[in-house]
Amino acid sequence: MSDILDRANDHLRKHAGKIDLSQRPRYHLAPPVGWMNDPNGVCSFGGETHIFYQYFPYDSCWGPMHWGHAVTRDNCVFRHCAVALAPDREDESGCFSGGAVVSETGELFVYYTKHFEADGVRKELQGMARSADGLHFHKREVPVLTEGDLPSGASREDFRDPNPVRIGGEYFLFVGSKNERNEGQVLVYASSDGEHFSYRNALRSPYFGEMAECPDFFSVGETDVLLVSAIGVKREGNRFLGPNSSLYFLGKFDPKACTFRIDACDEIDGGHAFYAPQTCADESGRRLLFAWMEMWGKEYFLHRNGHGYCGAIVYPRVLSVRDGALWQSPASGIERYRRAADFTGEVLKCFDLSLRFAEGGSLTVSDASDEGDMLSVSLCEGRVKVDLSSCRQEPAEARFSKFAYGGEAEIRILSDVSSLEIFVADGRETFAERYYFKGEKVRIRVVGARIEEGYELALPDEDFAIWG
Repeated sequence: MSDILDRANDHLRKHAGKIDLSQRPRYHLAPPVGWMNDPNGVCSFGGETHIFYQYFPYDSCWGPMHWGHAVTRDNCVFRHCAVALAPDREDESGCFSGGAVVSETGELFVYYTKHFEADGVRKELQGMARSADGLHFHKREVPVLTEGDLPSGASREDFRDPNPVRIGGEYFLFVGSKNERNEGQVLVYASSDGEHFSYRNALRSPYFGEMAECPDFFSVGETDVLLVSAIGVKREGNRFLGPNSSLYFLGKFDPKACTFRIDACDEIDGGHAFYAPQTCADESGRRLLFAWMEMWGKEYFLHRNGHGYCGAIVYPRVLSVRDGALWQSPASGIERYRRAADFTGEVLKCFDLSLRFAEGGSLTVSDASDEGDMLSVSLCEGRVKVDLSSCRQEPAEARFSKFAYGGEAEIRILSDVSSLEIFVADGRETFAERYYFKGEKVRIRVVGARIEEGYELALPDEDFAIWG
């Protein structure tokens, strides 16, 4: 173990949990101290779901990137683990995003971007580390991909986020990139042993924007799916409204030619707080999606107000392909923490609420101690409207659904102290948001809608002991 990694873990163990808990989610993963962004290396390993993430332990703002680590058995309660990777090699000033795959021998292989930036030089290479126990990692001494592995015209400064996949006995890496025309692309590499890769092809789409970050490839049934987090995608109606956008592409991947036929594409989430999604198959074969529950290009409430940590991961979502589109629904696990609640009075900010809206119907969630501090969900002219413009902390403009639902819409809402996830029409589309009410409880008013099911969610106290 390196001195840099030792120092990060010493800091983590000393300061974990010594933070302001007033706005802390109870069943969404958040860092025990410090900064979090993209989920990395999500996988099922050793009977648990492992979630690594971009991490800076020393402050609640972005800094030289490490890999944080947590595990869960039920998608709701997380065990915090020691820092998995730290920038402790001469060619690393940060361990940027990447993925994980279980090798043929049962080891966990993780691939990450060796980001280097010093003395006016910036470049990105792809590194590898391996683990037998899922906790302690040993880095490969040399990168698995260098600038010499780039095709003509590809940027060496923007070459990151390797996503490993095993297909038919081969290892593939899907790596984010852009070309000399500032067009996003995904570079595909193949290997027989997971360590020595050769370049195969570049995947392109006008929806990759100016840079195709965080690619993630998988299959759902007979459909192949590629996720891309793109910078600078042009707005189209209610789509691509943020500075960065996360998209899915449905089609067919040819592992011999390394081409991807795109049959459909769309934005994954319509909210303000969703980026860098990554997926894994759980032990039952379901495809679970995780994403950073924030967005770039803003001030962050938790950092600005000295909470000692910043960032969260969305509640895991089960993916399915229906009617030529990608659908998302909350994963199982949360049900065990439900308890009956009277939604005509004040309730906790942790709740699970399913409603049926009629045209013109609305639900308003307000701070019970300050009812002018509020957000709303409504059905307006057949479209779902999510409006945080009346939130006193971090107000945001209203967002509308991509699809029209006519005179009725079914909506499920998961609230978790300072986060909101909205699933429309059984997950046909979703909205991820952050809100920050000062009070401990909220008041809910429903007009022109019917509550089908409603529960408060009672989670155990978080354990900040560091494992590993």
